[in-house]
Amino acid sequence: MSEKSLWLFIFILLYAAYCFFWGVRGSRYNSDNPEKYYLASKNISSWVFFFAATAATFAGLTVISQTSLVFHDGFQYVGTAFIAITVPLGSIFFFKRQWMLSRKFGYITPGEMYYDYYKSDTIRVISVIVTFFIAIPLLAVLFGATGYLINTLTEGYVSRELGMWVISTIVLFYVTRGGFKSIVSVGVVQSWLYFLTVIFLGIIIYSFIGNFEIFGRALAKVASTSVSNWGNTNGYGGGDYNGYFALPGVIQWVAGLGKNEAVGGPWTAMMIFTFSISFMGIVLSPSFSMWSYSVKHPKAFSYYQIWGSAVIVGLLLFIFTTFQGIGASLLGANAEFNNNGLSINNLLPVVSNEDHSLIIYHIISLMDKYALWLTGLLALGLIAALQSTAAALLMTSGSIVTRDLYKPYVNKNITWEKELAAARIIMLLIFLASLYIATFAKPAMVIFSGIAISIAFQFLMVLLGLIWFPWITRGAAIFGLIIGIIIVILTETIGQQITGNRLPWGRWPLTIHSGVWGLLFNLFICFSISAFSNIAKIDIYRSHRQKFHDFLNEHMGLHPSRTKLRSFAYVIALIWLFFGVGPGQVLGNNFFGEPGAGYELWILKIPSIWGYQIIWWIFGIGLIWFLASKMDLSTLPNKPIQANDLYKKPDEIQGEVNYIDKVGTGYGWILILIGMAIFSIIFYVYFV
Repeated sequence: MSEKSLWLFIFILLYAAYCFFWGVRGSRYNSDNPEKYYLASKNISSWVFFFAATAATFAGLTVISQTSLVFHDGFQYVGTAFIAITVPLGSIFFFKRQWMLSRKFGYITPGEMYYDYYKSDTIRVISVIVTFFIAIPLLAVLFGATGYLINTLTEGYVSRELGMWVISTIVLFYVTRGGFKSIVSVGVVQSWLYFLTVIFLGIIIYSFIGNFEIFGRALAKVASTSVSNWGNTNGYGGGDYNGYFALPGVIQWVAGLGKNEAVGGPWTAMMIFTFSISFMGIVLSPSFSMWSYSVKHPKAFSYYQIWGSAVIVGLLLFIFTTFQGIGASLLGANAEFNNNGLSINNLLPVVSNEDHSLIIYHIISLMDKYALWLTGLLALGLIAALQSTAAALLMTSGSIVTRDLYKPYVNKNITWEKELAAARIIMLLIFLASLYIATFAKPAMVIFSGIAISIAFQFLMVLLGLIWFPWITRGAAIFGLIIGIIIVILTETIGQQITGNRLPWGRWPLTIHSGVWGLLFNLFICFSISAFSNIAKIDIYRSHRQKFHDFLNEHMGLHPSRTKLRSFAYVIALIWLFFGVGPGQVLGNNFFGEPGAGYELWILKIPSIWGYQIIWWIFGIGLIWFLASKMDLSTLPNKPIQANDLYKKPDEIQGEVNYIDKVGTGYGWILILIGMAIFSIIFYVYFV
């Protein structure tokens, strides 16, 4: 065993000991109450939520992928870092109101809230199925990445499969034993390891480059050529620029990846916009919506939204991972750069386009010559980042399956002791399923993980109806959700797999992300059915839903002194969405100097598009602060919330409904389970 491997094992053992400690301690805390186990008594403090939620939301999904894709696609992909703004933007409009409903009616899972509001078993079961199919492939990716990390950094001494199975067992233990309290307690440490690892890796790259001027001049030299994975933009986006340094237009009318691709790269302004918006699916999914129930008071959301997501994650993605990805190309990892004399030096081994996800492992290995213990510590930071998201997914998905499927439909009168045992068994099964896929069905792991967030994004209409718009009917929400999921599948790689590559389009047609394709159809169906039901006056549940909204408006209403700011809020939000993350982003290609003009003519001494992105990220921070604090979307309610049961239970409401809404009642979920079985057969035939 090498010294580097030894240091890695030492840090893993220390980390495992900490996780086991909280697993044991948490099990003593939550053994007598479901609310304690699933949500830590809904008493998570603001600063704990700030750290744990930030890591759970972003760490596992960005710590490796962001660096590798910036390395592969250049500054085009840096624009996707706007997820640091769009994700908290999604939580701003929903978290506080979900928290209020949870406090009022004692909800533990989002499915319980959907069921109570829409009076529908179907939508509750759909949320379970979606949670199940989101959690397993994402867990497989996260666990698999852990295995690759262990295998690479031990130079093959530990296999990917062994490392993955052993290290992931740490997550299984503290999640199943300690529940939500253990997750957030461990999550605080995981967040710090995540932050410091990303920052330090960026500093490592910067130190080997030399200084900022060397970095800028090297980039200017590359920008004057056509050396990149995408060549030149050929006039798309306002000029014939190197695709590494410019967006290839607002939109391109192409069939999509796998059929015919956008000229100059896939990341048009519309692609970045729709990708960033679709990433809201993280906080809209039942898995992460459940986090909104756990805090002591909603002020915690503003800490997470402003400082955790917008400021810290934005800094990591726009600055430090950009230094990592771009800097790696200048330090020898890009073969084309080397062949054309564009590298500063050749410290890193060449990484092929197919293996670009390995770039961060090589960056860590730069420390081998100086401090092997630091190599081990940085590797642990990556492991902790991956496990923070994995632990959150495992806990909430297991809780949702238990509370929204097993308990109401299999064993209604189950005692808490047996429910706790069932929850742990279900988490174990999800854990084993994800590791099985990561071990034996890697193509399926990649394909299904790619659509997970897009599918979760389809819950937007369900939440809009529940939180903001009472005129959205039950049937509309259900059918819109189902159609949205189908469209997501058809505009992703899996659609071609299922249809034998017969679809006339590929992945992300017209450079529009699959999540937004799904949402467009979801929105149309939802609005059409709701309008029909309201015009025909067949929506008998409108008064029931309105009571929820009356409660929310009574406690949530904007302070009178700030009502005049509402129009201003709309204006600045639309401006930011258009110019920051939307179509106007293409202006950044040459706003601060044309990419190929040379270092002296770059106004900011960095590529124009990067400077433009950083400026609008800063404006985005201001937007999040304004909405969360000044518009009272993440502040304390106007009046205390008294828990009671003002509303009738679903089975107490009688009356005839139209066919569309009838599908949303008790027997509809059986049809969904049949569909789940058919989908499983397709999965087995095509991927296993």
